[in-house]
Amino acid sequence: MATTLLPLIASALFLQIATEFATIGSMFSPEQSIRPGAEDKLAALRRLDKSRAWNCLDDRLYCTICKREISGRQIEVVGGTNGLRALHLKCSTPGCFSTPADWILPVKSDTVREIDIRFRDNGA
Repeated sequence: MATTLLPLIASALFLQIATEFATIGSMFSPEQSIRPGAEDKLAALRRLDKSRAWNCLDDRLYCTICKREISGRQIEVVGGTNGLRALHLKCSTPGCFSTPADWILPVKSDTVREIDIRFRDNGA
């Protein structure tokens, strides 16, 4: 009889542990973005992304992960609401979890062609 109860006890224990992890996971979910006003969002971009000068929320960057161009208005400010996670920035594209380290300034295709030609011709 003890051997027939063992799988039942094991699955009940697994369910309890899985439920506990699901509860903890939802508490730390990185998807809970904050909706600050325009001035606060610009201040957050400047504070959390020191690698570039944010002049306005319309400044645009290219996400190297999802291959989309995003603006400061679209970037999400995430975390910080419960005091357990630091504020950070993330791409707003669904399923993309890139951060400022993954963003570069967008380059126009004409500029890319010109650079390519100069390098192929050794700058001549």
